[in-house]
Amino acid sequence: MKKRILLGIVMLCCSFFAFPVLAQNVKGKVMASDNSTLPGVSVIVQGSFVGTSTNGDGAFALNVNFDKVPVVLEFSMLGFQTQKVTLTKPTTDVKVVLKETSVNIDELVVSASRVEERILEAPVTVTKVSSNQLLAGGGPEMFSNLSRYQGIDVNSSSMLLTTISTRGFNSPKSERMIQLADYVDTQVPSLNLNAGNMLGVAELDVSSVEIIHGPASALYGANAFNGVLLTNSKDPFYTEGLSLKLRGGNRALFDGQIRYAKKLTDKLAFKINASYFSADDWMANDQSAKRITSAKNYGPGSAFGYDALNTYGEISTTQAGVSIIPGEVIYTPGWSETALIANDNRTLSYRINPSISYLVTDKIKATLDYKRAGGTTTYQSTSRYRFKNLSVDQFRAELKSDKWFLRAFRTEDNGGDTYDLSFLGARMATLNPTAAGLPALPGGATSYTALFFGTYGAALQQGATPAQAYAAASATWPKEGSTAFNALRKYNAELNQPAGSRLPVNSVMTDVSGQYQFGFKFADVIVGGAYRAFGLASQGAVFEDTPGGDRIQNYEYGVYSQVAKTFFNDALKLQVAGRLDDFQNFDSKFSPRASAVYTFGEKRQHNFRSSYGVAFRSPTQIDQYIRLDIGSALLLGNVRNGFNGYNTTLLTQGSPAANIAAVAGGSTAFNYSAPRLDLEQVATFEVGYKTIIKDKLTFDITYFRSNYDNFIGAQPFVGNTDGSRPTVPQILVATGAAPGTDGQTRNRLNDPTSPTRIIQVWFNNQQEVTTQGVSVGLGYAYRKELNFNANYSYNKIGDLPTGFLAFFNTPENKFNVGIDGEFKKRLGYNVNYRWQQGFVYEFPFDVGPIDNIGTLDASLSYKIPKAKSTIQIGGSNLTNAYNTQIWGGPQLGRMIFAGILVDIK
Repeated sequence: MKKRILLGIVMLCCSFFAFPVLAQNVKGKVMASDNSTLPGVSVIVQGSFVGTSTNGDGAFALNVNFDKVPVVLEFSMLGFQTQKVTLTKPTTDVKVVLKETSVNIDELVVSASRVEERILEAPVTVTKVSSNQLLAGGGPEMFSNLSRYQGIDVNSSSMLLTTISTRGFNSPKSERMIQLADYVDTQVPSLNLNAGNMLGVAELDVSSVEIIHGPASALYGANAFNGVLLTNSKDPFYTEGLSLKLRGGNRALFDGQIRYAKKLTDKLAFKINASYFSADDWMANDQSAKRITSAKNYGPGSAFGYDALNTYGEISTTQAGVSIIPGEVIYTPGWSETALIANDNRTLSYRINPSISYLVTDKIKATLDYKRAGGTTTYQSTSRYRFKNLSVDQFRAELKSDKWFLRAFRTEDNGGDTYDLSFLGARMATLNPTAAGLPALPGGATSYTALFFGTYGAALQQGATPAQAYAAASATWPKEGSTAFNALRKYNAELNQPAGSRLPVNSVMTDVSGQYQFGFKFADVIVGGAYRAFGLASQGAVFEDTPGGDRIQNYEYGVYSQVAKTFFNDALKLQVAGRLDDFQNFDSKFSPRASAVYTFGEKRQHNFRSSYGVAFRSPTQIDQYIRLDIGSALLLGNVRNGFNGYNTTLLTQGSPAANIAAVAGGSTAFNYSAPRLDLEQVATFEVGYKTIIKDKLTFDITYFRSNYDNFIGAQPFVGNTDGSRPTVPQILVATGAAPGTDGQTRNRLNDPTSPTRIIQVWFNNQQEVTTQGVSVGLGYAYRKELNFNANYSYNKIGDLPTGFLAFFNTPENKFNVGIDGEFKKRLGYNVNYRWQQGFVYEFPFDVGPIDNIGTLDASLSYKIPKAKSTIQIGGSNLTNAYNTQIWGGPQLGRMIFAGILVDIK
């Protein structure tokens, strides 16, 4: 089926070749220094959007406006020195010879200052990766190939959910780094996460990827906290033609992509991208005991059971409000992740992205863009989530010149059949089986949990040991794959909240922004602004909205400006930027950045940079508006009046009765306070040096130091749902130490109707967090057949109080070593070894150790010019060194693929 779809798209695209060829007044040919033709060279009229690329014979044709002369044509291609040709009149005999170079000393970036500049002269640390470099990687998807570059951390909670971060604080959500595709935010609005590259630019349409390391709020606003990832797509006016990529590999990998772009007239061009990826994903199956739990926990082999990391549905006697053995907590067995997803470990993603562009004038371009993306995969946050048939629609409209832009986009997500594995297991365990069409349980038990605990207690009364009692009770538990298990799973997985485990999220994000660049005599100045609004809906499953009710509305907006001035014949460039943002739920915030770059050398190849910037992070929409009852705790948003309560040590350490008595006596030792959320802030100072020596040796070194204030974290506590501190009588009733209104004594801390619960909210820690680090990159282009590259990163967090969770999640030491090259313009290779030191991974899901990781990636390609094709084989983690990148996530193994890339200009 998927192959027929791809074939149909190819036939549809090829039909557009029937459009007539337009008369052109500038024609020519581009050759290499060895007289070979150069297809794919970009030919652009400088200062305009008029351009094209050379065809398979190295020829090009353009219709150029000569009303204002001279006209400058710019010829550029990866691996060759950029060349400019000046014309004063039409000509059909332009001859250009491009000189090969291993290192482009004039490579440009746009992300660092939101204007075009040489990467060597960027005021902050920036990494740029070309489309060819990404396609040459051995990873299963594009972003996984970024892990080989200096100072970039990549981690995966499943095959397709890869997140990028710089300078620490990695997470499966990467909430401290914004991800943009042609300056459009790619986050899923409901969950504020970037689902890998699902909503980004398809690999065949990528022109380049730029990564800003460190704070960038001065130009990008909230959440450009630890960096910005900007993916630039190919312009259909410059890069026409048909590209097709097909790959297959182990784990039933299939990857099909297609891109077709064509200029219909001198003014009108379009492109369409389509992709489909599927494979057998890795499943999480770690049976270690969880460290973050609301009750006393044990470990494998315990006669009382235990709460395991990747098992779900282990209901404790504390949660159930029963006591069998005084002082001990007993757990039901639960079920594995593999069983709960019904052995469906298939991960897939698809994307359809048509776009049309129109040149209003040579210097003003209008673009309309639509993107439909979706798929199935597994995600980890406070729980493990199965994204099943998740889909996102995005619309973009843009009007752009070389001096200004106006842009608007709207993103809407739909959770599809997404469900929470923890909820699924818990509700299967506590549901009355008759609701799922199963027979009533013996002894009047209302759930398999009740039957399990009843059997356990009865066995003890008959003289059984705890181990024997656990074995007897386990015999009553539905086995994975049994009729009872399948019926319970189907019933709960298909129901929306609150009865089932489905997460029917459907939220929208709307964004409007603009910028203008002034070229004053005294300085270069840009001014800009942006407005963003969220409409959150989950049918009460995730947020505090109500089923059938209105969306929760939230907004933020900001204005920014940057002034740049050069001195001493452009040797010294000073920049000052600042942005003022306002929010619906928080006070206004100003984020400044100041930088200096000193450039010298015959080719301006030596560059020293220093900068100081302040950035901020707005709490995610989930942090602000969540209302999620996970049984063991109630997760609440915190943008109103804050919360007061008691540390959970009141109930979990020492004698709870004595602790409660101490509280009644006026002790404040257990008091807990979580004021309403505020913005998290970071101030970073960095210095760096970057150079290219003799067009062969590249060297880049950076040192940074960051201070974080109002650090956002989460911690469970005993509190009232209205935010007030519980009274002693409320604690006694909630814990079952005193009877409730019904006259019965039972644990009500997990009762949805109880006003006193174990609550978790996000709040700002007053503890200052300090980090610092060094990154070093070195590249040596010995010759075209052999290039060496290596980089090393050091990241260190300052001393913290015992028990403080900073979620730093970054190896202290990490390095990459690689070689690549090309023989006779046909045979190419790429080999990279990556190593990172182990560390402790902290996340609300759990806390645990990540071991040292060392992986080897490689790829080999062979070009067939006559067929306009490239054969590629390669793989990631070739030694099959299984590794876990996120605590509680799956172990990732080897991926090997073979494929073909067809590129018809």
